Amino acid sequence: MRATRVAVLILVAGLLLAPQGGAAQRFENVPEAKPADQTAPVAGIKIGVINFQLAMANTQEGKKASDDLRGQFGPRQAEMEKVQRELNDLQNQLRTQGNTLSEEARAQLVRQGEQRRKLAQRLDQDMRDDIQDAQEELVTRLGTKLKSVIDQYGADKGFSLILDYSQSNTVVFATRTVDITEDIVRLYDQAYPVQAAAPATPPPAPRPAPARTNPPPK
Repeated sequence: MRATRVAVLILVAGLLLAPQGGAAQRFENVPEAKPADQTAPVAGIKIGVINFQLAMANTQEGKKASDDLRGQFGPRQAEMEKVQRELNDLQNQLRTQGNTLSEEARAQLVRQGEQRRKLAQRLDQDMRDDIQDAQEELVTRLGTKLKSVIDQYGADKGFSLILDYSQSNTVVFATRTVDITEDIVRLYDQAYPVQAAAPATPPPAPRPAPARTNPPPK
């Protein structure tokens, strides 16, 4: 389930067709038993907008997950950069010394460069694939919970429609008063607080050696 892809348009529970949840407050001057042949203008429809991606990134859990990903892939990034530097060094050596090297030495540099190039490409592709998988898992996990917070918020506040403007140009204009992004981030952090990392337990102190006693004199 890819929450950010299905969150382009979020229809909150208890919308226009729901008979409960304060519908009479959203449709002013419409008696409950109004005959079908009479009409009245719809008033009081409440619409909000949210930047879904920004909300996910700004939650405490989202920030921690981003830091965790950097820590997870940092060593692999460093390894790939090291291989790339080795490849650059081999290429520079061929450019500067190629005319003075023997055929055998030059061929060896070419082989080494090709090996470094293939290794750099493989490391890069593997890391890209793993990062994409990790990001998709993160988006699914956070997005599902964020969607539930939005649903509850929309129902509680009487919203008829909430639009996501993070991935499309659906919302051409909106005032800051209808942007609920900050409210959703705050409610998400309250609903899903990030647990502080437990401090490392120090190793137990070595037990003191028993005191040596002199044997009684014979």
